[in-house]
Amino acid sequence: MSLQGESIVTGTPVLGQFSACECGAPSIVIPAMVADEAPVSCGGCSRVIGSWLGYKAFVSRSIAREAQGMRQHALVCVDPILTAGLEEAWLGSASAPVAA
Repeated sequence: MSLQGESIVTGTPVLGQFSACECGAPSIVIPAMVADEAPVSCGGCSRVIGSWLGYKAFVSRSIAREAQGMRQHALVCVDPILTAGLEEAWLGSASAPVAA
């Protein structure tokens, strides 16, 4: 999985456009039974690209990297999947995240 380009939300640089795997598809197939060990597949070629836990970690890291350009403002995140990752990204910061 890769992510590049510039965020349309913050305007901060990210690595590029999202692609699930080598085929370049911009989508994933979420497992029917969502569990940390459940496989996540590429939406283009159906190749298994990792686990649900790994995908959540990837998304959290990507958002945290983007958020580093917004350190002067507290983050608001209403997505329970991402909240923990954003809180980890703020460790050591003078500001605390605002959780909804």
